[in-house]
Amino acid sequence: MCSNLTITILVFLVGIAQCQQCTWTDESGYTYNLKSLDKPGGWQLKDETSGMGMFSMVYIFNFCDFKPIKCHDRQVGAIEALAVMGQITENCDVAGLVETQAFEHLDQRDLNKGIVIKYTQGDLCMDPKQQPTGVMQPRQAHFFIECGDDEATFTVLPDNECIDQFKIRHHAACRNASSHWFLKFIFVICLYFGGRFIYNRKKLQIEGEDAIPHIHQIKTLIPQVRALFHFGVDRLQTQVQRFRHGGYDSI
Repeated sequence: MCSNLTITILVFLVGIAQCQQCTWTDESGYTYNLKSLDKPGGWQLKDETSGMGMFSMVYIFNFCDFKPIKCHDRQVGAIEALAVMGQITENCDVAGLVETQAFEHLDQRDLNKGIVIKYTQGDLCMDPKQQPTGVMQPRQAHFFIECGDDEATFTVLPDNECIDQFKIRHHAACRNASSHWFLKFIFVICLYFGGRFIYNRKKLQIEGEDAIPHIHQIKTLIPQVRALFHFGVDRLQTQVQRFRHGGYDSI
């Protein structure tokens, strides 16, 4: 039966894994956290430039939680849907897939300006410029996130045929708002254990190693960690032996 400490560690690891799915680490090592840019239920943005009276186009997208972003029962990164009198219909086009989510800087010469988030490989679209040739191309959705004070919503940029473009100012695109998630995790752990240790020593008058938080649970975990470590080493040695003998165990 797992100890409380084991469960706590697992919860932390699950949380970290979820955070990693919502971050981007650029080539210089800075990590941008998109969680604050994400919106519960997804962003729903009406294209005010469509001008179709009771009909309008609505863009629905998100950056971390894609469960609500569906088109024809398919979970995607961004869609373009038709709304009739304010009600979103099932008539939609995929603007980009979740698995194609990609990042880059707004300006490679000035990394402080912000970032660009792209979704590609959407439904096929006919670009009027290519219409004489009959060439179809996949839809895309590009989001230009400028570093700055948070704006209430995205702005739809002028239509670029098969590429939907949006922009917003948000602190999530600022490098001073980015950090290394692992270092933050270590800092929180050290802060917790350090604070509890001082509290146990000063307030509860606990002496010696008993002042270390969760010391008894930690001691019970040590044999498990040691066994896991040895298991990993043994597996590695087995793979090395197989590699040396052409992929087969030696006899």
